[in-house]
Amino acid sequence: MRSLLVVLLVAFAVLLAACGDTTTAPNSSATPTIDFASEARRLVGGAVFSAEDLPGFEPLGADDLQSQAGLSDECDIFDSGVIFPEAVATADSGAYGGGLEEQLVNLAGVFHTAEDASEALAATRELRDRCEAEFEAAIEQVARDFLSRLGIDLGFFSTIDVAITDYDPTPAGDEITAYRMQVTVNLVLTRQQYNLHAVVVRQGRVAGALLYGRLGQLNDNTEAELIELMAGKLSAVNASLPE
Repeated sequence: MRSLLVVLLVAFAVLLAACGDTTTAPNSSATPTIDFASEARRLVGGAVFSAEDLPGFEPLGADDLQSQAGLSDECDIFDSGVIFPEAVATADSGAYGGGLEEQLVNLAGVFHTAEDASEALAATRELRDRCEAEFEAAIEQVARDFLSRLGIDLGFFSTIDVAITDYDPTPAGDEITAYRMQVTVNLVLTRQQYNLHAVVVRQGRVAGALLYGRLGQLNDNTEAELIELMAGKLSAVNASLPE
């Protein structure tokens, strides 16, 4: 009886030893899983301009390009979700105004892959073609509003010409595409022009859009500086994204 009891106790002890320690040694080669979407949402705000980036410009209130244009939800190019509908995360700088009736808006989107971001650039052409008539009407209204605020009356004999064309901006990023929206108002004794440029840049998995408008000719140097600044911010965010 005693020997049987000893055998049972030993067997029970072995069973406890086998089942008692369920921990495993840490795997030093394992890497923590990072949620890409969460990181994209955390980082994307760094891809757009802040007030500190734009000396000479001030944040605008409700009277900005978006409210003046009055575009439909499907064609609202001032909405990051419209420009980058397939992005994992998007950001919007808000509108800024500068001297000589300058206004700008900066948008950004983070994508899973560089291919997705590249497709987003190509899709801006489809958006332009689909909404061209609405863009023309909206940009004409913006020009009328600017002239009205300057006290310029569009008389009976005035004519307005609107054109949307491609153009080649300062090279930046891995890819860049741009569109010029131009309104020419022919008055009896003078001519006024309003220009809005839409520039879309891709750097890796991040894309950004600059909408820069002004009564009269746009400042090429200012635009080049804005594009360079945008590309740099896109590059910094792209470098910080997890694989």
